[in-house]
Amino acid sequence: MAPRVRAGESKAKTVAHVLIVDDTDIVRKALELALRRMGHAAISTCDAQEALELAERQPPDLAVLDYRMPKMSGAALFRRWRGTLGDRCPKVLFVSATSPEEVAREVEPIGHAAGYMKKPFALDDLTRMVDEALQSKH
Repeated sequence: MAPRVRAGESKAKTVAHVLIVDDTDIVRKALELALRRMGHAAISTCDAQEALELAERQPPDLAVLDYRMPKMSGAALFRRWRGTLGDRCPKVLFVSATSPEEVAREVEPIGHAAGYMKKPFALDDLTRMVDEALQSKH
C-alpha cells in the first residue's frame, strides 16, 4: 500500500500504513500511540506469525520489528517476508536492546533494512527514523 497524502493540509503529510511487531506490550502500545500521533495508520501484534498473515493480506508501507522475539525473531520475519512478498516486502525499521551493529550484521545479508534503533529510544529519534524510512527508495 503506497503512502497517502492527507487532503486539506497546507504541508503535504504522508500517511503510511505501519505494522508494529513487538512481544513487549508496553513497547508495542507506545510505538502504536506515537505513530498514530505522527498521523500514520498503525496496527500492532505481538506475534510474528500473525504479522506474516497481516502483511500477506495487505503489505504495510513500513514495519517496525523487534529484533528479539520468542518463536520467530524480527530477522526471521524479515527473511520470510522477502521470500513470500518479494517486491511488496515493506520497508523495515528494527528496534532492539541489542546494538544496531549486531542487528545489521544479521539483517543485511537478508536485505536492506530502513534503519536500526536501540531501545530505549527518544520519540524524536523515532519520528526522524520513521520519516527517513518512508522517504527512502528501498
